[in-house]
Amino acid sequence: MRIVFALLLLIMCIAIPVHAQSHNGMRPAPPELASLSSKLTPAAAATIEDVRPPNVTLAMRRYSRIRYTLYFVGTAYSLLALWALLATGLSARLRQIAERLSRRRFFTLLWYYVLFALTLWIVRLPLSFYSGYWLSHAYGLSHQSFGAWMGDVAKAHLVDVATTVPILWLVFWLMGRTPRRWPLALWLACVPLIAAGMFLSPILIDPIFNKFSPMAASPLKAQIETLAAKAGIPNAPIFVVDKSRQTNETNAYVNGVGSSARIVLWDTTLKKMPPDQVLAIVGHEMGHYVLKHLYWGFLESIVGLLIALPLGRWLYDRWIARCGARWRLRDSRDFAAIPALFFILGVLSFVSEPIVNWQSRRVEHAADAYGLQVTGNRAAMARGFVSLSEQNLSDPNPPPFIKFWLFSHPPLQERIDFALGKDEVPFPSR
Repeated sequence: MRIVFALLLLIMCIAIPVHAQSHNGMRPAPPELASLSSKLTPAAAATIEDVRPPNVTLAMRRYSRIRYTLYFVGTAYSLLALWALLATGLSARLRQIAERLSRRRFFTLLWYYVLFALTLWIVRLPLSFYSGYWLSHAYGLSHQSFGAWMGDVAKAHLVDVATTVPILWLVFWLMGRTPRRWPLALWLACVPLIAAGMFLSPILIDPIFNKFSPMAASPLKAQIETLAAKAGIPNAPIFVVDKSRQTNETNAYVNGVGSSARIVLWDTTLKKMPPDQVLAIVGHEMGHYVLKHLYWGFLESIVGLLIALPLGRWLYDRWIARCGARWRLRDSRDFAAIPALFFILGVLSFVSEPIVNWQSRRVEHAADAYGLQVTGNRAAMARGFVSLSEQNLSDPNPPPFIKFWLFSHPPLQERIDFALGKDEVPFPSR
């Protein structure tokens, strides 16, 4: 998960799955990872020379460049929209409408946020439609109908309202109860809230959008169970999610903690990739599971909040003091100031992206190393990364700046080279 201002962090932890979060300072490498090459099977080593590089097509290049551009343009557009809501006084007018609908403060907040979210959605609709629907269809990565896509958008907004409004209520309530110490009080509240969000997300949130089923009995499942026993996690739950309802892309991930922890395979992955490549990907996900990356990510989030909360409060208080009257805000506890909160956390999220992604790449490399050790099949892992690149139109060699700013995983060509032993990047340690 991201080191940003508390509100964004809480919303993300509660409203969406937590996938293999990064952490500050990994544990020393387990002894079994000391030498990968010595544990590779002769059969795997014999097929390394047959692995071909990804077929980098013009469509792949164009699609990747569009996605990179959309990230920066979309961030600037969203920040501009939030500023415009404040500068035009529209946010204050939305608050007045909400107060007419209900005088009770919680319900005023609820009505304001519904109106605010709806307004922001309308303003961002052209960009959202292009990036979220049209682009993936134009490049053959999705076959989802427009009605189904809109249904998922509506579900996402309902989840957003249900999770964000209570968090905002807590923030503004703490501002009133302890004006000087509310960042510390919010930090203390964050610990159980983030933990609860990580635990509940795969149980309550994920099933709203997709169906998750235990993997059916098959030879591949038996191989995965054998692999899990070899990794020391014989009871690790393996789920299959029906992502083919929305996309043609392939993927897998880990989320949840404790009894809700699970390894999830997209059904498209099982349909499009041969068993040995699926096993290589599962081995990577088992690395996240065994190396406790989610728990380390939780600790990182808590530590990050100690930095983010005071900084966020300092920026917010000074911005409201300087511009609040011009924006027709009553004080810092005015719900009409919510766009300012979101603007600040958007900026903090953007500037922290390179640091967070740098650490995330280290975590993903550690999972690759573990997966390679536990499967002992360099060729299958390398071919799996080739498949991911081609099937998802992911540029295996992005520009250095794009890797620095945007990539939460090592570029696929680097991962292919590592799997083949061409780039023996040392296992990260503390």
